[in-house]
Amino acid sequence: MTTAPTAAIELRTRHRRADGSTTRRARTVNITVRPDPRVLVSVEEAAERLDIGRTMLYELIAAGEIGTVTVGRLRKVPVAEIAEFVERRRARERSAHSSESL
Repeated sequence: MTTAPTAAIELRTRHRRADGSTTRRARTVNITVRPDPRVLVSVEEAAERLDIGRTMLYELIAAGEIGTVTVGRLRKVPVAEIAEFVERRRARERSAHSSESL
């Protein structure tokens, strides 16, 4: 099992003394970043990850560009579908650029 990456961030804050003067204090905060283990995300979260609106994501789903899974009454987007969609778009753009340069 791998360990999650950590980062140390230094925060600088101002502290007001009783006499009205201010001092600066620095403290270090350690933050641990853990990968998201979920396989399925909501449509809203998938749209957020792609930095597009929810309506646009529903249009992509309706066009068959992004697959979904129904769990009960919920529509979920497999995380792998998000990555595959981005890769397909990048490949399409690369091929368009290469055909323009011919």
